[in-house]
Amino acid sequence: MFIKPLEIPEHILFAKSMDRRTPASHSSKKTISNRAVNLLSGYKGESSMKYHLQFLPEDEFHILHYVRIPDLYGHFQIDFLILSRWFHLIMEVKNIYDNMNFDDMGQTYREIDGKVDVFANPVEQINMQQRRYLDWLRKHGFPLLPIEKIVVYSRDDTYLRNLTNDKIISDIVMHRDKVLSKIETLMNKHQSPLISEDHLMEISWRLLNEHVPEDADGMEKFGIDYSDLIKGVICPACSAVPMRWKSGKWWCPSCSCVSKTAHRPALADYALLAGDYINNRQARDFLQLKSIHTAKRLIQQENFQEFGKTSGRRYKIDIDKLVNDKVHNENAKVHT
Repeated sequence: MFIKPLEIPEHILFAKSMDRRTPASHSSKKTISNRAVNLLSGYKGESSMKYHLQFLPEDEFHILHYVRIPDLYGHFQIDFLILSRWFHLIMEVKNIYDNMNFDDMGQTYREIDGKVDVFANPVEQINMQQRRYLDWLRKHGFPLLPIEKIVVYSRDDTYLRNLTNDKIISDIVMHRDKVLSKIETLMNKHQSPLISEDHLMEISWRLLNEHVPEDADGMEKFGIDYSDLIKGVICPACSAVPMRWKSGKWWCPSCSCVSKTAHRPALADYALLAGDYINNRQARDFLQLKSIHTAKRLIQQENFQEFGKTSGRRYKIDIDKLVNDKVHNENAKVHT
């Protein structure tokens, strides 16, 4: 079962909001866009694994997505940590297209039209994660289980080339459709339970309690000021900005799309970039609304926590509520 379910981390949401709200003319736009694309690509690869992992027996496996644990050397991060009473499995997910070559010098690279892109060696990367996770288990006095590891390429069109037929690479590097059969092989390899169900749950909860999300790089790192941001509600159909509020709905002048909920991603952008407290004046400014009453109604219908009274009232924006799938699906129900 998913002890820590698949959710898009806040630093990736921040990068996405930064990209949406930074003008094309800003000197940092290209850097911001590239960073957002890379982070979202990585998360897309990880999210594609949910389908495969759901077939694991719920009563035998604890699955944790995106675990980032502090240690003596900083933090170590694991894309998926799959725990059982028989063994633990570290899974590193890569979402890279075209071909990936593994050579005899430990280099990993992609070659397209004569251009070579070199990547960090994922085998060494996951070896380091294994060492640090083992140290973490020892530190807390947990029983030591076999710690297995795999590197998974999530795209079906990635061509993996083990240039030297290295057995280690053949054993731990694979496409996503091989993951379940690999786990079955590991289950056959480790047939004796080494810890109790209580120990397994204790390890899972300790990992959850020690997880430290990655900090989002602030706007100042990219030379962005609040006044630089693109304000207004972004059209969910054509990405034009701003939409206009007309007759109880958002209307796009560019494509005539109509939506009742298009302001929700905008409120999430505000919370991620400017802070999670907002008052009526700030909401009107960011959503590009004229009416005090409309801004109040749109905010209060979200049932955010309220602080203060009358003109001093502020609302604490619940980012999780605004970015979950249900809200996104609802926001996608637009009319053109």
